[in-house]
Amino acid sequence: MVERLQSEGHQVEQEPMIIIKRSTEAPSEVKANPFYDAEIWGRAQTPEEVYLPESDEAISFALAAHEIGHLVKEGERIDASLDNYEATRAEEERAWQKGWPYMARYLTEYYTDHPEAASEIIEKYGAIRELMMKTVEISRSMYLPEGSLDGLTSEEQEFKLRQQREKFMAEHGSEIMDIFTEIKSNKSGQLVNWERYVAVTKKAIADIIQDNERIKEA
Repeated sequence: MVERLQSEGHQVEQEPMIIIKRSTEAPSEVKANPFYDAEIWGRAQTPEEVYLPESDEAISFALAAHEIGHLVKEGERIDASLDNYEATRAEEERAWQKGWPYMARYLTEYYTDHPEAASEIIEKYGAIRELMMKTVEISRSMYLPEGSLDGLTSEEQEFKLRQQREKFMAEHGSEIMDIFTEIKSNKSGQLVNWERYVAVTKKAIADIIQDNERIKEA
């Protein structure tokens, strides 16, 4: 989306505000989660609050594609929550599907010096996506029955969710950690160039914002 401002009778185009931080800068409550791993964690709630891993190129690009997929408004599941597993799973799958085309179009720009490397990233993306969705499947038991959080205060909700996480960690934590290890085995062997990575990811997000605006105006 490009915001137009009126300035002395002329329309002035203003670039969208996009802020990308390293996963190591995640909020303290995120880092307190036993499954937090800065190498494979990311989040994109709004274009102004995006966290991505400064990791291996294969992991960083896969995670970026997934997280920015949540910013795509088309087909968004706003009912995804920890008391609605099916909606959450659908939203996770949608994010993988929607985000990748935006990210993929800028791979060759990132790999200007060796464009052949882009094919490996595409291949690794498929494997990482499959493994990440496997963690979603395993986490089904962590979700509460639909509507369980209705009417509860934020403190009561957090207490109930913390109990669920602790129980899940005790019962399935090792399975999740094993998958995390498998994800890391799909590395390309090259640390991401953070500056170039952020630059192309911002372009992908800008495209998403623009497409979201078109849908809203349609």
